[in-house]
Amino acid sequence: MSQEKSVSEQPVLFSEKLCSNGKKIAIATLNAEKALNSLSLEMVDMISAQTEQWESDDSIVCILLDSAGDRAFAAGGDIRMLYESTVEYGENYNAYATDFFSREYRLNHRLHNFPKPIIAWGNGFVMGGGMGLFEGADFRVVTESTRIAMPEVTIGLLPDVGGTWFLNQTRGNSGLFLALTGAQINATDAMYTGLADVFIPHAEKAAMLDTLAELSWTASADENRQQMTVALETLQDQHRAMLPAAQLELHMSWIDEATSGANLEEVVAAITAYEGDNKWLSRAVGTLKKGCPASIFLAYELNKRGRDLPLNECLKLELIGTVNCAKYGVFREGIRAQIIEKDNKPNFQPATLAELTSEMREQYLTWPWVDKPSPLADL
Repeated sequence: MSQEKSVSEQPVLFSEKLCSNGKKIAIATLNAEKALNSLSLEMVDMISAQTEQWESDDSIVCILLDSAGDRAFAAGGDIRMLYESTVEYGENYNAYATDFFSREYRLNHRLHNFPKPIIAWGNGFVMGGGMGLFEGADFRVVTESTRIAMPEVTIGLLPDVGGTWFLNQTRGNSGLFLALTGAQINATDAMYTGLADVFIPHAEKAAMLDTLAELSWTASADENRQQMTVALETLQDQHRAMLPAAQLELHMSWIDEATSGANLEEVVAAITAYEGDNKWLSRAVGTLKKGCPASIFLAYELNKRGRDLPLNECLKLELIGTVNCAKYGVFREGIRAQIIEKDNKPNFQPATLAELTSEMREQYLTWPWVDKPSPLADL
């Protein structure tokens, strides 16, 4: 009996929708519903290879990044395999983690620079690795159930997949706040911060595709983007009443003030001093208090360094940070506590920012393998 996966079992499904003028909309559907469409290395490689084909196919005018099920666009990366690699390699060179992150980041860079317009349908959870795909799209669509977050500080990692860059494109200091607290935001706040572009209810996805199929597609990607902008904004205008109530926006002045400190310690002290009764803000503050000190440092430091850097340089910084999180054990401990044993009691070392010495901080920002250059050196 063949062990090959049937088409429906493939972790990413590829299809095309024929448009009225003979052009086609390409569709990539993340198909790991039980895992909330978390990205595996196989999925990364499949999307990379297929988008390369679609780029050179003149009949393809745009790409839709979609997902199976109603719960998540993509809730992160496939971290179980990454966890196993950290157990196997310890502080030695981790070939799997280095390969996983570098190939994922190359895909992120590819999507951000793709010549044809991309739409990402961000329904449900859009977190971590899912944000890497979502933020690479020209049209980042959010729905009534969207929950966007970069929660890496809770698992001993850092807001990567381009977060060093795209969290710096946000309104005020909202990106830094989201990086430090892992706070979840809804569709309204996603558009307010600049992390999403348009709101369309999930039930209208087929209608959106039908509308796009009727556009007068041309050979000009810029002209096509202009047509798409009008079409998607028209759909949004029909459903604005369904937008959820803002959460982050209500506290933007407080967030900007709390994150304006001269250094990391001042910022953390200001955020964690919050004693109000707002549930959303209290949850965000609570996450920061429980976060991994090394991750909190990396989230802050990379956000600061990335303010004036292009995406490719931000991704290079992130790879240094992520391989060091794997090397020094904080990522392994975070996944053990949150995913593997689920005791929710990570024993991060060092346990506090005060114990994270300047030497340790420098280690986390330095490529650790003298004899093995960064796979992203040429990005």
